Amino acid sequence: MLRVALILLPIALQAQAPLFEEDFQKSRPHREGDYRQLNKFADSLAPADSLRQQFRSRIGFPPPGFTAPPILRCETMGEDEIATYSRCWVTVASNLETYGLYLVPKGLKAPAPLVVSLHGGGGFPEMALFKGGSNYHDQIRGAVRQGYVVWAPQFVMYPFRDRDTGTPIPAEVRAELDLKFRNAGSSLMAVEAMRVIRSLDPLLTRPEIDPRRIAMIGLSYGGYYSLYIAALDPRIKVVVASCSFREAPLVRETVIGGRPLDLTSPQQVALIAPRPLQIQVGLTDKAAPLESVRRAIAEAKVHHPTVDYQEFNGGHEWRGDLAWNFLSKHL
Repeated sequence: MLRVALILLPIALQAQAPLFEEDFQKSRPHREGDYRQLNKFADSLAPADSLRQQFRSRIGFPPPGFTAPPILRCETMGEDEIATYSRCWVTVASNLETYGLYLVPKGLKAPAPLVVSLHGGGGFPEMALFKGGSNYHDQIRGAVRQGYVVWAPQFVMYPFRDRDTGTPIPAEVRAELDLKFRNAGSSLMAVEAMRVIRSLDPLLTRPEIDPRRIAMIGLSYGGYYSLYIAALDPRIKVVVASCSFREAPLVRETVIGGRPLDLTSPQQVALIAPRPLQIQVGLTDKAAPLESVRRAIAEAKVHHPTVDYQEFNGGHEWRGDLAWNFLSKHL
């Protein structure tokens, strides 16, 4: 018994010795240095191609089912001194078409650039032509006045003008469709982007279009999609997005298609660079707090220093006076 006590005694004495401790704030530089190293290392491993592949994977692009060759059919709606107006449908998949308006300037003498004009949430292409175009102003007809051929495809919406007419389109149409496409391994964003991209294939063979000169423009929701589609399709040479730019916290809170957006606005810019890009922002646009947009633009310019950032006196609206000069310079 005595021998056991002698063995245990040093252990008891050792337990009473003070343990080493350091003020934990002294380790802060090491934590911060570790973060800076990892952040720099991550940036070195994330070139545009990697980000583009990540984006495609996250939205499920290309979506399944787009195997049919695209076929274009058009019906003339009317004409005036500015243009010939047609409704067009492009078969892009089995039992699936892309619908939109197609305008060709009157008196066109040579192949012209194509401007793809995208409408906003709750809207549709015809709204941008009706009684002055509401907040779209001259987004479609103004482009034709500049000598551009215009393709204005439609996105599935719960249109503002149809909400009191018993439309079969449900109010939550985008969220419901997005869930169905997500369950199939894709997304509504991917399917709608593909509908526009595939619709370009037959349009670019038409004699009135110069296939090397394609621009994409959009207001609000259409501005988001202008950035997204241009990121996916390098044939888009110039982009103008109005009232659709957000910094990361607001992007995470924004729901389009039933879920937050998959890329921040500065990341979208990184996938468009170095192609010419104009961002329009209304000083009184309640949907986009100005200081937030300015912070996002500052971040975007790290990826694309030549972004043409334009603030204008106005709200949530399209400004052709800014866009047309930009397009004429780069198309």
